Amino acid sequence: MNPDLKVLRVAVVPTETGNGIDQRSTVEEILACSETKLFSVPDYFQAQNDSDIDLLHWSFLINIETKADLTGSNTDGIDYFSEFTKAGKIKRIQHVINEWGSTSCAELQRDHSPCKTSIGDGKSNVSELIESFDVDGVEAVVYNDQNEIGWNNYTYEDLEDYLIDEILEIMEDYDVEQQKLFDSTKNENF
Repeated sequence: MNPDLKVLRVAVVPTETGNGIDQRSTVEEILACSETKLFSVPDYFQAQNDSDIDLLHWSFLINIETKADLTGSNTDGIDYFSEFTKAGKIKRIQHVINEWGSTSCAELQRDHSPCKTSIGDGKSNVSELIESFDVDGVEAVVYNDQNEIGWNNYTYEDLEDYLIDEILEIMEDYDVEQQKLFDSTKNENF
């Protein structure tokens, strides 16, 4: 159920003053910050339009009754920023792979693979690196030092956000390179 507009506030916090507030801050930290200004939703837009708000600032949508941070939440069933959500990023990754085919870090000549886990150091290091990318997920290789000791498969939904971000970056590079290759072969045929 959508919150009533009357309980929503936009908390505005300047970004350049060293107040310690960023997008990972809790509602309690945001509200406790002496530089935080609270606006009703309509007043926030008016202040923005009138240039009454610092040019560089964080904005947080907060339910003032429940102290819930609703920034980026899908309150109306329409996800305008789906490309910024984990599901949107996964959809983009899958689109690139559908377009150009499965690939791997070796095929892409990457200087490193995304690291899922790493424990220990030197000869006792055990790490798990994501090595290949398919539409349904990834394949990771488990190494002890430099010796391959096993393989694991993960769906994209099972991966941590930082891995999705890194894989998305790899897929965007892959998409650009494949498009250049496609365009060059298309131009050679004319």
